[in-house]
Amino acid sequence: MPVLNSQANVKNFGAKGDGVSDDTLAFQQAIQACASGAYSVIYMPKGRYRITQTLVLPKQERPNTNATQGIGLTIYGDGMYDSGIIYTGTDFALYSDKDMAETILFRDFYINHAAGGGIYLPQGAHQMFERFFSSACGEGKFGVYIQGMRSETNPTSGYGGYMISFRDCRFWQETGYLGTGLKLEDIVLCTTIDSCFFSRSVRNYPHLEIVNSDSIHITSTAFERSEQTVPPASPAEGRTEEDVMRDAIAANQVMTAPLIKLDNARAVSIEECHAEATYESFVGIYGHTSGVWIDGCRLDHYAITDYNPNKGYIVTVDPGSTASQDIILGPRNYRIQANHPNTTHGTLIKDPVGCVVVENIADRTSFRDAFYLTERRTVPYIGSSGHNLLRNPSLSAMFSNDVPYSVEPDPGFAFKQAVPSGCIVTQSSTGSKTKLRMRTVERLHKHEYYTFVLSGTNLSGKSTPLFIDIGGDTNDLTLILPSGSERFTITKTFKKYYTDIIDLVVYEPLNLQVHSIFVLPNLVNNIPYGEETIASSAVFTELVRSSSMILSPLPAIPAASAAHRGRIIMVEDSNGVDSLYICKQRSKGVHSWIKLG
Repeated sequence: MPVLNSQANVKNFGAKGDGVSDDTLAFQQAIQACASGAYSVIYMPKGRYRITQTLVLPKQERPNTNATQGIGLTIYGDGMYDSGIIYTGTDFALYSDKDMAETILFRDFYINHAAGGGIYLPQGAHQMFERFFSSACGEGKFGVYIQGMRSETNPTSGYGGYMISFRDCRFWQETGYLGTGLKLEDIVLCTTIDSCFFSRSVRNYPHLEIVNSDSIHITSTAFERSEQTVPPASPAEGRTEEDVMRDAIAANQVMTAPLIKLDNARAVSIEECHAEATYESFVGIYGHTSGVWIDGCRLDHYAITDYNPNKGYIVTVDPGSTASQDIILGPRNYRIQANHPNTTHGTLIKDPVGCVVVENIADRTSFRDAFYLTERRTVPYIGSSGHNLLRNPSLSAMFSNDVPYSVEPDPGFAFKQAVPSGCIVTQSSTGSKTKLRMRTVERLHKHEYYTFVLSGTNLSGKSTPLFIDIGGDTNDLTLILPSGSERFTITKTFKKYYTDIIDLVVYEPLNLQVHSIFVLPNLVNNIPYGEETIASSAVFTELVRSSSMILSPLPAIPAASAAHRGRIIMVEDSNGVDSLYICKQRSKGVHSWIKLG
């Protein structure tokens, strides 16, 4: 055959590239020419090459230390949109049945495998994909599948794949990708996926699946799942909006596969990536997965149509993945969720195993339209560290329905201690300003800035405005409590003020479970989630400064127990007479109240 620049040009072997002629034989002859050692590069000029049967790749051989000649393979075209294989079969378009596929490069072409898979490779090193485009995928098939423990026809005799790279690749189909873009299995070290795009998935499969593999680095890669659409309402056909709601919920709630599935994977980093549109979870954890780092990602979850139940978790953990550990969300992730009145957005993670560590992530979505009153967004967890200056961070009280100590409420507020900690605060009045006054252990003037944090759960079912008044003079901060029923954390910063007063102000009914409230010195982004620590020096200073102590009377003496040991209380009897009591331990495990005076 003629030689063009020492490359096997498929057109020189008889390929037409017109999208109509069957170019299978010409391609396979070009591959065989490489197998003989005559060439190591297959070139497909601009065109659409129709392939009807699987193309079997030649065996590659690495040069050894005695300087014997190796045999590699490169398949390339004139561009990922210009040179393409149109595969009409149902298996894989390109396949290696050898014991190794090593030092092989796929570059600048696409495969349209609308009824089948794209490329299937066994174990090997330096399997490289650059500007490769899987432009369609058969139902449940793969754009690229690398199975590192497969050697020839034996699925257990390999040693694993390694040094594999995907750069500037795309897995997409205009009318919807019907399978998994990339599956890596039994990869043992050093694999990178960089600047790739997985888009338009319309079936319940992950975009990217990593199984029994180590040392995978995913960076600057985008993921997008399309929403399941249903026919609109049509009065002429008797199709109502209720029918649309029912069908949309049913169609989308089965889309539970994560965009990235990690199954028994270890040492995986996902950085500077992007996920958008509607999805149940960005990363799914299965099997024994550990050592996963997710950071610097932009996660934009939204619903285009009404009634979409997908929640947009960043991480979900399979309940059977009990041995998984150290799944870490870093501090640079950026998460937003679009307002939409009929959709339900979820919280940050779903982790029944307890293997996810959240270093620091905040919801960055601004409330910019009327949907804020009905949206379902929840603000996620924050990390740990810092000291709380608030006197009673969890609004604790001695009895369930008592007013928490160090709190001064306006009329209309009611309190109920929550289990295991925290307090449910309700306010039923509307239209007028009512406040709940709290105090800090020291005045807030030592630092230029302070950070206010509210960790709670909104029980009202809709978004509620809540205002913070520093100093008791005018509202300084505005908080919009998200309407979702999940736990949230909201942070706001304010400048120093010579006061120890923090007022929570409402103008409409409130039903809020407070887990903890924080007032922290300086600008803080690592916050003690659920922490109630007060700086010991501030507490000591406040006690020394105090010249008197005031006790509020109780209606009855509580049961003596270790929890009340050392506590002094005042009880008012039926005649209006006050008495003081102290709870003392009489013997190990035995406690009683002793009347003072």
